[in-house]
Amino acid sequence: MSGLRPTRGIDGEGANCRYLKVDEAAAYLGLSRRWMYRESQHHGLPRYYFGGKLRFNVADLDNWAQQQRIS
Repeated sequence: MSGLRPTRGIDGEGANCRYLKVDEAAAYLGLSRRWMYRESQHHGLPRYYFGGKLRFNVADLDNWAQQQRIS
């Protein structure tokens, strides 16, 4: 994740977690910004809104990507 500066937050258990902006999350997954806005919800990717801004948790992105694996 070189060059990305995730927004920092605290999860429910008090551990540090990282939230990415839409552009950052799209780059992290190798998808388009448009896909992140339009399709992420339809494909079961957890999304968060903080102050009216869409964010994605890095751990959620990793978990979702693992579930997309084709055997």
